[in-house]
Amino acid sequence: MTATTAKIAVRGVGKVFRTRDADRPFTALDGVDLDVREGEFLTLVGPSGCGKSTLLDLIGGLAAPTSGEILLDGEPVTGPGLDRGVVFQQYALFPWRTALANVAFGLEAKSVPRREREERARHHLGLVGLRGFEDRYPHELSGGMRQRVAIARSLAFDPDVLLMDEPFAALDAQTRESLQEELLGIWERTGKTIVFITHGIDEAVYLGQRVAVMTSRPGRIKQVIDVEFDSRTGDLRADPRFGEYRHRLWTLLRDEVAAAREQEVARVG
Repeated sequence: MTATTAKIAVRGVGKVFRTRDADRPFTALDGVDLDVREGEFLTLVGPSGCGKSTLLDLIGGLAAPTSGEILLDGEPVTGPGLDRGVVFQQYALFPWRTALANVAFGLEAKSVPRREREERARHHLGLVGLRGFEDRYPHELSGGMRQRVAIARSLAFDPDVLLMDEPFAALDAQTRESLQEELLGIWERTGKTIVFITHGIDEAVYLGQRVAVMTSRPGRIKQVIDVEFDSRTGDLRADPRFGEYRHRLWTLLRDEVAAAREQEVARVG
């Protein structure tokens, strides 16, 4: 499979939710088309309530589309699978398990022998900078460290695709920037295909090779922007093109954010 082949193909996807009022169903997504390339880091931005997380759930097989289809390596996504790892904003760690045991959890589902599980779990904790914290429980770790454990857990069972739903949103700015840099390093070393949802335009530009911009509800793909830097080493935010990309994205998002606010006011009113 070449670098330009679609690893994930979203074709005409819609998602409608039933509500208490049977005559007024809630349409979250409508006619979404999107290709994610093999080994690509794609970020997804859009106003609140536009269906970003819903789309990620559909790619992850955690829900089924109402219309259209999602293909992974040319095969329809019909449910969750170990070929996709998911990292949520909330860490979702088992409080009774150590960091090592949390990371090893996915490997148990693959019936990996215990010694190999521990070796791979230690390796991936090291990969996210947590060597020496194997025996700590989640309550003994900071928020940033807990999110590192969650990332290590998703990487440990070696999924082809990593789906990340605003994983750094609850972290302070310094921790967030540190983990952004760490994640880029992991992506460069592993070659995983990553789909990363964010509310932050800066984060989208910093991380993504391409940025997909969604409309206000019902969510559609408004435009996909290629983000090209000569090198991703050093401080990208100081590169003049960083500001240019940021301005371009905000120009695309401004009307969508305004429309989303109007929808929210109408809903509350």
